[in-house]
Amino acid sequence: MNTLSIRAQEKSECISEILNKFMLVQKNTYDDEFNVNGICNLGVAENYLCENELVSKLQSIQVWNTTHIYYPNSLGLLSFRQTLCKFFQNIFHLNYQLNPDRMLISSGLSGVMSLLSYIIGNRDDVLLIASPYYTAFDHDVSALANCATFRCPLLEQSTGKFILSVEIFRHGYDQAIKQGLHPCGIILVNPHNPTGDIYDERTIQPILEFAAEKQLHVIIDEIYALSVYENEKPFQSILNYTSIIDPQRTHFVWSLSKDFALSGLRLGVLYAGSDVLCSCAAIINFLQVPSTIVQEIAMVLFSDQLWLDSYIKLNRSRLTRQYEKIKAKVEELDERIVVHNLEQDFFYGVIFIYYYMLIHFKKNDDYFKSSSIMVFTWLQVLFLDVLSQDGFVLYFLFAKNGLMKQLID
Repeated sequence: MNTLSIRAQEKSECISEILNKFMLVQKNTYDDEFNVNGICNLGVAENYLCENELVSKLQSIQVWNTTHIYYPNSLGLLSFRQTLCKFFQNIFHLNYQLNPDRMLISSGLSGVMSLLSYIIGNRDDVLLIASPYYTAFDHDVSALANCATFRCPLLEQSTGKFILSVEIFRHGYDQAIKQGLHPCGIILVNPHNPTGDIYDERTIQPILEFAAEKQLHVIIDEIYALSVYENEKPFQSILNYTSIIDPQRTHFVWSLSKDFALSGLRLGVLYAGSDVLCSCAAIINFLQVPSTIVQEIAMVLFSDQLWLDSYIKLNRSRLTRQYEKIKAKVEELDERIVVHNLEQDFFYGVIFIYYYMLIHFKKNDDYFKSSSIMVFTWLQVLFLDVLSQDGFVLYFLFAKNGLMKQLID
């Protein structure tokens, strides 16, 4: 007799491939002393470039007090939400004050996406998303809410342009309806993962207008907002927009996992379109709100403006140097490789998401096969600093015929 519910059996059978592989790695992680035959995980975007500076700062924070032993506020620690409001106001140069009652702290961006999907969607609803995309969203929107993503391919992928347009969502919406599905929202990732393209207000506004026309929620994921390279124009957040046609259905999400390389703290942020939605989400969030002590450590971190300014500048500098190093290495490797560039009408900001590059082969090649998240002949290259500031690792998905050996330096 099966001891699991039907629901649990269905979840275990349809676990996303990316999560399945991550769990396998976690069971057999490489260690140069204790597990030399383990798996070296080059498939997860975690930034090691400023690890020493982060650890030193975190170790200097001593915040223990009696309140930490009691239940937390399910919206998140009020003082932390107030601090984050000031942080976003400063970093995005906002000319208005954010409302902490519209902000919620949850267990990483996955926790936030899971909550939002549950609040805005019904069972079997779909969220439109430009593809290729970060496929962990599949699990985020399905695990709790039983919703699903619906892929809307970026335009002109075969030429390497990967153009975002409202038309892909119009087409995706019509196709979903024809298939008997009910779209409840749109997920926009800006800067985009995996292309790294930055979308300006001129590109985003028509999508917001279409969403308002169809009464769709729009989730704007800006998890890489502060990870632009040096000497690039500032990223424009959705929080900067002077006019949003349907503000109550437009939601900003962010996390400490990428811009601050603190994925282990599991701190995700929602700035909801309304305090009513946020209050409703808080009821569910009681199940997964991060501990008070973790939030308070982060609050102290984000209260130190001098340190924040220094860290963001340092991180951008090291990301830029690392990107330039890997870009040169890749371009020297094979004349068939072309590095994906931004469209001219986008901001000259992030050329690639900082852990990834997209590489296109001019000719079909037996070395590589397509992955589930990339179109044929396009590949992700992961560049991380896993050993030292001066070292790097290149990783091509589905590499064959000895090319992997050439890439790892």
